[in-house]
Amino acid sequence: MRKTRRAAAKQEELTFAQEALLISKGSILAVIITLFFIILFALIMQISSLSETIIRPVVQVIRILSIAAGGAYVANKSTAKGWLKGAITGICYIVLVSIISLVSGGHFSIDYILLSDILMAVVVGAAGGAIGINIR
Repeated sequence: MRKTRRAAAKQEELTFAQEALLISKGSILAVIITLFFIILFALIMQISSLSETIIRPVVQVIRILSIAAGGAYVANKSTAKGWLKGAITGICYIVLVSIISLVSGGHFSIDYILLSDILMAVVVGAAGGAIGINIR
């Protein structure tokens, strides 16, 4: 009996504010996952003799998996259009990471790297959202 109540409650459409909050939570979750694994990777780099050339690919893989997880989280909590909400989550992730970079002393510029990061975030977020909406 409980399952039917949950299923019926899940079918209700979320308001715009609820969806925005859900996307924000997914983006923050993705940032937290990224920070955790980057710190873990930095510790591994400290204690091992890995080459510095491995840093960029590993960070990119961490970012991709984090965005996919955030998109899947949002879509799983949503009722429809998981791919779209996942893509928006990816864009919000890039915005949050850019803000964190600025606050921590980095620089911000609109160039091909930022545009490729946005494209990657949209595609990966949409894929994570499509996966998340189908995992129930």
